[in-house]
Amino acid sequence: MFSKVKQMSQNTQMKRTADEAQLSTEAVTAPTKKSKATKAKGPWMPTEFDANDGKAVSIVMEKDRAGELIPKAKIAGQEESTFVAQFNTPAMTVQFNDLKQGGDTGKFGKDETNYKYNVKCVKGLPDKVAAAMPDEEVRQEAFMKWVENTCDALLTKAFETKGCMESHKKKATKAAKKNKTEPLQEFLNGATKSMLKEFTDQDGDDHPMFVSARRGQYKNEQGEYTDNRPVFWKRTASGWEKVDVKYISQGSVLKYQIGFRTYSTPNMYGVSCDLGKNIVVVFKVNKPNGNAQTSSEPVVPYIEF
Repeated sequence: MFSKVKQMSQNTQMKRTADEAQLSTEAVTAPTKKSKATKAKGPWMPTEFDANDGKAVSIVMEKDRAGELIPKAKIAGQEESTFVAQFNTPAMTVQFNDLKQGGDTGKFGKDETNYKYNVKCVKGLPDKVAAAMPDEEVRQEAFMKWVENTCDALLTKAFETKGCMESHKKKATKAAKKNKTEPLQEFLNGATKSMLKEFTDQDGDDHPMFVSARRGQYKNEQGEYTDNRPVFWKRTASGWEKVDVKYISQGSVLKYQIGFRTYSTPNMYGVSCDLGKNIVVVFKVNKPNGNAQTSSEPVVPYIEF
């Protein structure tokens, strides 16, 4: 027994370190499999507004939750889909927004139960973005016309469909007789298009502004209210990544999803644009750095007296 222990001791003494044996670390380390670099996947935003040679939209009639007939905008070729149709905007410049956590809570009587996330954009791009996307300002013009044309197509479908918005059509017909115009034109003129607004700059010039919004929260499967803030994305050299955005400053550039929603109440009718889930931050204007004066107090040095 003692001879066996002695032999084990001799074997242990004969063992050397990697440095003593002049071996590299790689020679004594188990090889690991190298994973192939994969391109990070981005947001699911497959349909551009000008896809299919400018014919991305198909108008169909469906019943809403109340059982009323209402026209809906679908992706052309996907008329039977039960998913809400979402279309990508071009890159747009932000004028105003409530995209921070909590959206427009505290504004216009909004609180944590009825707040919304919204973004209001105008045409034109910063030089840096325009240089990288030379056709985008032309697409902005086309987008604004496309939005208005889609609204008119939805409303025309409503006007031509029996059992849809009948009370509003009667009012339009009455107005047409009085004004000696066409009932359809009166119907289009009487509709509210909440996504098409105007912005007045410091020089007093008006500019078209596109507005879209989404509910601030929704009920999950457990019946609990869940925040519905959009997901922000950024293009990277290797693909895409989600980004934690605290705020979006005026002048930033976004590309995002929108859907059309036609509605009718006893007092009004029209079309609005819902803001989709995914927002791509194309260009972000940062707030002044922390060294900038943010206090309302005057800058005066301390002088003892």
